[in-house]
Amino acid sequence: MRSLKKQRIFWLIVALCLLVMACILIAIRVVDAMDHHQIGIDFYNFWLAGHLVSQGQSPYNTVQWAAGYPPYQLDIDLNPAFLLPLPLALLFAPLGWLPFHTAFIVWVTLLQLMIVLALGIILTFSSHHRSKLLFIPLLAGIVLFRPTILTLIQGQVSAVLLAVLVVIALLWDRQKWFAGGVLLGFLVLKPNLGVIIIALLGFWLLLHSHWKAVIGVAASSLVLMVAGLAYNSNWIIEYWSIGSHKLVHTFGGSPTVWGLGALICHRNTVCMLGFGGIATILLVLGFLWLVISLKNLNPVTIIALVVTLTLLCAPYTWTYDQVLLVIPLTLVALAIDRPGLRSVLAAALFPVIDALVLIVLILDAGLHVEILNVFVPLVVSGLHAWVIIHTPV
Repeated sequence: MRSLKKQRIFWLIVALCLLVMACILIAIRVVDAMDHHQIGIDFYNFWLAGHLVSQGQSPYNTVQWAAGYPPYQLDIDLNPAFLLPLPLALLFAPLGWLPFHTAFIVWVTLLQLMIVLALGIILTFSSHHRSKLLFIPLLAGIVLFRPTILTLIQGQVSAVLLAVLVVIALLWDRQKWFAGGVLLGFLVLKPNLGVIIIALLGFWLLLHSHWKAVIGVAASSLVLMVAGLAYNSNWIIEYWSIGSHKLVHTFGGSPTVWGLGALICHRNTVCMLGFGGIATILLVLGFLWLVISLKNLNPVTIIALVVTLTLLCAPYTWTYDQVLLVIPLTLVALAIDRPGLRSVLAAALFPVIDALVLIVLILDAGLHVEILNVFVPLVVSGLHAWVIIHTPV
């Protein structure tokens, strides 16, 4: 038994080494293929914010921010300043010490590992030994998933949220509520999604009296806020001023019910707000009905529900954020996976969604804005809700 265990550990280490090497090679290929001088790369914002704080400067200072672009001769000024909370810039400080090209390779490597890790953990929630057989087809579908591609190309933090949410589900599944709550608090670093996710999960936690998790959320959020205040006592005011200005100029252009309302109403403000508001209320009521009436739902199922609802209702989100749909899509695949035809359907789920994404992209091309992508989380939420209702956990 010991020799068998040692062999498993050995091959696991070998597999991890091969995975890391593959991710590094892919990261090098992705980064080298990008024209950093002509194409706007979101990671440059994260790197520059980390670089500035590592030099004792402020990522909210427009002069210092603009001064960071000339060394790389960027012709595209992505943003006037950093658009996310200061504690996130502090976390990017280690990458800020590295040259941009090297930091980008390291970051894309980490993003890939997080996505693979998230898929592996989700599959462990299934009690069927067959779930391991879905790893390769699901991974292939995730690789071809456009939000995954955009996440890697842009160096977005969406994959980090994916990994954090999956680890939270794992911790809560093992009754480690405080530790999971602490991790949940870190989602506030991407507030356009994180605040909504925290609020919805907070309701579920309170509904089931998981006070340790609530305390964990409050503790980590407080630590992050204090860390930012220790570096810059005015960061909250500065961030709010810049972030709210960005939201005003982008509201109604995202692939959410708000963006769909803007499209249907031809950006008439009253109509757009009415459509988005009613749609959001109905979706939230549907979520509340599910979590109240089906009290035995496990943490990963609740998190999957919250993810789809957030992607539909958030006032500000983009296509790469839909990489979070890996959670509900994997759960749907696990639920329908059975011997025979259902096994084929489970393996084909992601390719079908990938095809839907491409169809929507073609339609979006005529609009010159990716609003119709809202139908991707809408379809996924419908599939996930159907699975929950017919096969409750």
